[in-house]
Amino acid sequence: MLRLTIAAILSAAFAIAHAAPAPLTATQVLNQMNAVSLTDITARPGGHVHGRTWAAGTVTDGQYGNQLGAAPKSDYAGLTAGSVVGSKNQWGQGNLMVNQGGAVINGSASNLLVNDGSSVINGNVSGTTFNGAAYVAGNVVDSRLDRGGLVTGTVTNSPINGGTLAGMTAGMATANAAATSTNFGGVLNNLSNSLSRLDSTGSTVKFDGSKATFSAVADATGVAVFDLTGIDDTLFAANEFDFKLNGATTVIMNTDIKSASIHANFLGGSARNVGSQVIWNFYDATSLTISSQFGGTVLATDALVTNTADIEGGLFANALDLRAQVHVQPFTGNVDSLSPVPEPTMVAMIMAGLAVFGVGRARRRECFTR
Repeated sequence: MLRLTIAAILSAAFAIAHAAPAPLTATQVLNQMNAVSLTDITARPGGHVHGRTWAAGTVTDGQYGNQLGAAPKSDYAGLTAGSVVGSKNQWGQGNLMVNQGGAVINGSASNLLVNDGSSVINGNVSGTTFNGAAYVAGNVVDSRLDRGGLVTGTVTNSPINGGTLAGMTAGMATANAAATSTNFGGVLNNLSNSLSRLDSTGSTVKFDGSKATFSAVADATGVAVFDLTGIDDTLFAANEFDFKLNGATTVIMNTDIKSASIHANFLGGSARNVGSQVIWNFYDATSLTISSQFGGTVLATDALVTNTADIEGGLFANALDLRAQVHVQPFTGNVDSLSPVPEPTMVAMIMAGLAVFGVGRARRRECFTR
């Protein structure tokens, strides 16, 4: 037990020596992350995120980090969450997987399968298999560590294969520090509020029956802004979307709609074509359902967003109900000049300090600061 305690202390010291990465800017968040939830994520069968995911609260089921090879480089794990809970299907197979990039979990992990990448679990673990090295700061029950690891708590019915680590590896320490380095709620709320105040650049939407054609007019910096507030009820009831970006590199769609069920067909493969350039800023929305393939970044910091069809872009919301896939379409525009960078909150800085210590976790909240 003394050996593990010393190892935990050395690991914490090692993590401290590797200073937390700089907080991400708004552009970096949209570029590096594929999905962000300021509270919880619930996934149904078919709910996959191909890139990186960050959730302040609990992630229940789903697959994450499916195609990190297509994602930009990042210090973040494939899945970063306050806690994770997986269910099992009728054959006893788990419904919660991280397929690449490992996981960093602030609290407990239950019925999780990590297929690739190193992981840091800052709480207790049960019913979990790690096919990459793992550092666990709590107790481990009915689990497997098949590529080596370190457990600072008790180990029950849980083989550790591949050797015992001396502490966190450099990669573990970096991902663990990154987990609390960015105030995602502050960054995304500031971005949404700032974008909502932008004037239209003269961009227009033309209706032809149930088809809406978006014609962008960009300013000198390549930014095009659409003001959809007078037409959004009609727009989001349309059956077809067509896009003429006309050279715009960053396209902002501002809408004050409160609730919408979007089913429009993006014509000519445009969901993929515009996915990395368009931001749909639903700054007043509380509920969104997307039921056809959709292109672009969905920014809805007060909304529960449900997707029953694939997203070609990113989901950044208050809560997510994933019922289809979110594909990697890294944002290629730039919004940093349009949104101030929030200062790290004192709570976030304290949590960042606590996150490097893998002991005394019994009473900690299993969530990240928003």
